[in-house]
Amino acid sequence: MKPLHVTMSAFGPYAGKTELDLQTFGGQGLFLITGDTGAGKTTIFDAIAFALYGEASGDIRTTDTMRSDFAEPEMKTYVELTFLHRQKTYRVIRNPRYLRPKKSGEGTTAENADAVLEMPDGTVITGFRDVTAKITDLLGINYKQFKQIAMLAQGEFLKLLLADSKERGDIFRRVFGTELYQLAGRLLKERERDAKRNCEDAQNEIMQYFSLVSCSEDEWGTKFQTQLKDAAIHDSDELFEQVKKLVKKDRSLQENLREKLKDSQRRLSDQITVIAAATALNQLFDQRDTARKKEEEMLSHQDDHMRQKKDLEDAKHARYTIYPLEKDFLREQEKEDKLKEEIDVLQEKISVLSGQMNLAGDEYKKQTERAPEREKLASAMDHLAKMLPAYDQADLLKDQLRTLAKKRADLLDEQESLLRQKERMKIQKDELRAALEQMSNLEIQLARCEQESEQIQTKSEHLDNVKSHVDNLLKMKQESGKLQKDFQKAQDQFRKDSRIYDENEMAFYREQAGIMAEKLEDKTPCPVCGSTEHPAKAVIAGSAPSEAELLMLRKRTENSREKMQDCSRKAAAKAAETDLAGEQLKQMVEKLFSEGEFCTEGMFNSERLTNLQQLLDAQMLRCSELTKEYVQRKKMCQRSIRDKKAHKEQLALTERQLQENEARRSEVDEEKTHVSFEADSKAGELKNIQSSLEYEDRQQAKEQMMGWEKELKRQKDDFQKAEKAYYDLRNDHNSNRLLLGDKVEQYTETGRLKKKAFLLYQERLTAVGFKNEASYQAAKKTEDEIRESENRIRKFEDDQKSIVQELGRLEIETKGKERQDLDRLMAQKVQTEQEKEKIDGEFRKVLSRLGNNELILKSLEKVRKNFSEYTKKYLLISDLSKTANGELSGKQKLAFEQYVQAAYFRQILMEANKRLREMTNGRYELVRRESASDFRSQTGLDIDVMDHYTGRLRSVKSLSGGESFKASLSLALGLSDVIQGHAGGVEIDTLFIDEGFGALDEQSLEQAIQTLARLADGNRLVGIISHVSELKERIDRQVIIKKSNKGSSIHIRS
Repeated sequence: MKPLHVTMSAFGPYAGKTELDLQTFGGQGLFLITGDTGAGKTTIFDAIAFALYGEASGDIRTTDTMRSDFAEPEMKTYVELTFLHRQKTYRVIRNPRYLRPKKSGEGTTAENADAVLEMPDGTVITGFRDVTAKITDLLGINYKQFKQIAMLAQGEFLKLLLADSKERGDIFRRVFGTELYQLAGRLLKERERDAKRNCEDAQNEIMQYFSLVSCSEDEWGTKFQTQLKDAAIHDSDELFEQVKKLVKKDRSLQENLREKLKDSQRRLSDQITVIAAATALNQLFDQRDTARKKEEEMLSHQDDHMRQKKDLEDAKHARYTIYPLEKDFLREQEKEDKLKEEIDVLQEKISVLSGQMNLAGDEYKKQTERAPEREKLASAMDHLAKMLPAYDQADLLKDQLRTLAKKRADLLDEQESLLRQKERMKIQKDELRAALEQMSNLEIQLARCEQESEQIQTKSEHLDNVKSHVDNLLKMKQESGKLQKDFQKAQDQFRKDSRIYDENEMAFYREQAGIMAEKLEDKTPCPVCGSTEHPAKAVIAGSAPSEAELLMLRKRTENSREKMQDCSRKAAAKAAETDLAGEQLKQMVEKLFSEGEFCTEGMFNSERLTNLQQLLDAQMLRCSELTKEYVQRKKMCQRSIRDKKAHKEQLALTERQLQENEARRSEVDEEKTHVSFEADSKAGELKNIQSSLEYEDRQQAKEQMMGWEKELKRQKDDFQKAEKAYYDLRNDHNSNRLLLGDKVEQYTETGRLKKKAFLLYQERLTAVGFKNEASYQAAKKTEDEIRESENRIRKFEDDQKSIVQELGRLEIETKGKERQDLDRLMAQKVQTEQEKEKIDGEFRKVLSRLGNNELILKSLEKVRKNFSEYTKKYLLISDLSKTANGELSGKQKLAFEQYVQAAYFRQILMEANKRLREMTNGRYELVRRESASDFRSQTGLDIDVMDHYTGRLRSVKSLSGGESFKASLSLALGLSDVIQGHAGGVEIDTLFIDEGFGALDEQSLEQAIQTLARLADGNRLVGIISHVSELKERIDRQVIIKKSNKGSSIHIRS
């Protein structure tokens, strides 16, 4: 890339349209950009960088500061660059985002960033980002790489020379993108920590399991318990074997105790059987003795039993023969007594009723005489009842007046509320309008967010496509390797078959020669050579193959050849396909990634493909994060737009509410006037009604009415009660006199019947054998008592019979037998149970210990296996981590990233020394320090300088100012060469060098100019940005920049 023409409009210190035609210098050689400080020398390179990539050259220059402070308001800010690349001409126009005056009205508006690229074929590409992407693809480098290759900014190359190993590593990391190797070291470090943590966790788990082991209580177990308490991880193997030994020992002890437990259980069962039989026999003897005692006791009660039978017979005569007659007599006697009492009571009651009837008659007469008083009360009540509606009308008017008063107060409150509501809605209306003003550009923000999101989505799809190609290429390489192995195997088989065939063919032909030689005779010419003499005839070899066998060997060889050729074709085709896929992938990667993100030099091997996969994964992860971020931003914009819509709706609603508020306030005023008029009318009507009423209100009148009603009711009740009492008493007196006559007649008849029943009762008593009434009363019993006597007699007789039978059975069953000693048998059983319980306790202990220890043993086997695997993995990862991070003990602290950077550094120093030797007449050479002064610090990128005049190696910091400039310039040029070389054939035919020549003496300055002139030989254009006067004298072609209070201007001297 070579700039041909630069146009700057209102850019930096250039107020108007300023043009720089670099074609004046012929497209090659040295030229000087000179001018006062701040005139705008570096701005020329800023303009070129901005036109190409939309960014400035320096770290402190940003695109939003590019508009000239000297420019007129209507002057547009842009840069137009015409450049040559690979013999084709391109033109790009780009403007930054800046504020300009509005075309109509006052104030400013933003001019958005934009760009246009005209291609050699006339095609036009627009859009700030799209143009940048196209130029990056066209030149093959991104902005950062372009700046490193085409611009050596002031002070930066001296910083590179004097930096220490760490600072230089940071620079190379930015330049060559070696973060991946640093990341690899960090990842290995993290994996080392994880692996170490796994080892420690497994170790702790092993020791934890050992601490849970249950030991036996014997001497060996106590000793082992002590050993476990003092154990460390290196004792784990011995402890593991001891645990296995303990488990084996407990298993044997468990079986022994199980047999003892079974034996004690059998003995205990036998003893229980014997005790049960002895107990049953002793019970039979006890039952026999009890039966004998019962038999004797029954015989002693025989006389009493006969007497009870006689008493039962008398009781039955008394109950069922005499008692019914006695009952009839007693019933008649009781009836006679009851009638006598009722007659006495009726006579007394009739006497009392006569007195009460006289008193009631007097009261009835008195109440009859009060009838005129009751009629007067009824008349007064009738009059007051007619006046009650007037009281109701007065109460209604009072209620209406209270309602009107409340309504008027409510209207006043509503009027005040409407006024407050109006003020609130005015404030709300102003706030909504202000908020809508702030939300005016939300739709633009949403559109921009969606556009950027689509770009990220496109990049994500490109990344996914490249990743698919990487996976496919890896698969193809595996298939190619397999086909190559198949070819090698087929080739070896062909060579083997071919060798066997050649050997057998030779043997076959020798055999044919032997057959022909047998037929030769002396003096007879040979059919092969024609000789008549045959001094050395061929002989027949017994191992020669037949012709058929030789044909089979030839066919097998031909098959091997065909198979080898087929494998060769397949392997070659797959290799070509793999190379083509690799080339396609390379092109895709070059388009996708900028310079420094991923090096595409050389072929893609498996390691580079893996690195590319990791880079793609990282980029895809970043795209995913950005997508999520844009989704959130989009959601926020959409939510804000919804809020904006809601604000608009709320504003419209508020305006409607304000109108409704105003209308309602008018209605309230009208209602208030109407209510006041109606209240005055009601008050006059109430005053007229109250003047005609006797009582203050309806309640007082009603209370008077209720008093009169109560008095009238009381008088009527008294009259009715007196009347009812008199007639009730008179009726009751007459009824009792009639009842008394009936009772007297009944009493006479009952006396006669009683006498008849008594005579019958006395006759039957003598007939059944009772001496007198006293003997009958003694024999008399209730039916329950009779049944109880019958049951008792029957039970005595049944028990007597049962005892005789039971005693006979027991005598038979105990005949010839003796009682057993149960105490002795129980003592033996208790002893056996104690032995069994002791054995069972020991068995449970062993079972519990064995169950615990077997589980621990099984867990230990698994954990120890894991610990072994973790340890191996940790040792392996630890070595890798220490190697990758430069932490190997006793060796130089050179990390993986620094090793890669050192390889770049060697190339940079090699290119730098070509120019440094020339500028210093072969005196100085930059050398990478190969070994560290100690092994405690990171090294690998330190520089020393070899002074060939003294033969000594010394620090670059010992160089003078001019020498330091030469060394730093050489180093910067070397860095530029290496970056351009690693950018994949990038053609950047222009170089700008910014300041730094002021520290050189005359000879050094001349050497530097000669070096740069040779650098500009051929087709390269080198611009030196400086205000050093010596350069003005030595370099004829100049771009002179002059500044003034109206902005800077450019003049070219060629």
